[in-house]
Amino acid sequence: MKKNYFKPLLSGICLAVIMVAGSASAIPTPYEIPGFGQDMAKNGTGISGGNGNDDANNFFRLQTVLASYVNNLPTPVLAGALDLGSNVVPTGGLLGYDYAVLHYGTGRNGITGVGGGVEFFYLNGAADFTFPADGTGLNGIGGFSSLTLIKGTPQVPDGGSTIALLGFALTGVGLLRRKILKA
Repeated sequence: MKKNYFKPLLSGICLAVIMVAGSASAIPTPYEIPGFGQDMAKNGTGISGGNGNDDANNFFRLQTVLASYVNNLPTPVLAGALDLGSNVVPTGGLLGYDYAVLHYGTGRNGITGVGGGVEFFYLNGAADFTFPADGTGLNGIGGFSSLTLIKGTPQVPDGGSTIALLGFALTGVGLLRRKILKA
């Protein structure tokens, strides 16, 4: 009786494709700042207590927020930060980035604090996303002002590619097992 060695291989490939495709539908999540909620005040939270809205100050704010408690998120790196002028990021625009730092205005008639608010999103592997047009925190409920994308170095392996590799490995073990049992 002739054995079909391609059936388990095809099953392993299908499993890998399904797992990788499932990881591509990720949705960015707002980063909840312990003790502050959805955002932090822009003024006074930059480098040396400054108010800047640039890559270095946004990176500093992100580091400050991430250091507020232990997490397993990627470590942010300043190199390769990208500033965008829209809260709508088209397909592929978020690839390669791990964080979004958004600035929002104070709101109508300056109802909330001076300078607006800064919100942080963990991108969770998303390729595109439409961020809120208005701030959702206590400091900035006004309209979108700016968006900075920041890369990170992963502290844990990517789940999708890890599962795909596991699928291929298990397929190989299955093929070897059949070959050894036949001999």
